[in-house]
Amino acid sequence: MSDSYTNAKIREALVASQGSRARAQDILLGWAQADDRLLRGLVTPYLKGIVTGTVERVTRPGSGATAVSAPAPTVQSPAVPKPLLQKPAGRPSPPRQLSPEALDKALSMMGQGMPPRPAAATPPRSAGALKLGTTNPVPPTKAGAKHQQTMRALAALYARKHQT
Repeated sequence: MSDSYTNAKIREALVASQGSRARAQDILLGWAQADDRLLRGLVTPYLKGIVTGTVERVTRPGSGATAVSAPAPTVQSPAVPKPLLQKPAGRPSPPRQLSPEALDKALSMMGQGMPPRPAAATPPRSAGALKLGTTNPVPPTKAGAKHQQTMRALAALYARKHQT
């Protein structure tokens, strides 16, 4: 973010917010919607990460989006470049609502088509006898003699250190 214009706008937002970082962020978001140069200055350092994350999200199995194996051939035509963000139109549009019939249909479809939950593949095992060759054997119920001796030595050192 070495763009001096972007840095100046950030400082201006901090002054306008009287040092409040949260308020400065809100101000910058508003300005970035109308100012393409500011938006590009803010986003440029993070663009590669944004693109990488988006591609990963779309191509991840089970994401709901279909991955494209080969791009479809397209015809390049001289087009007017689209703005990065649309400018706010003053008032936001009222939230869209479902008709009562569509809502009833959506509610009636909920839970249908879902496969039943599979039963547990293997029943939980109880801690039985120690088996050879396991990587996580059952820990002993009583500390060994060497462990007891080490713990006593550590306790004695701790007591001597804190007596003075």
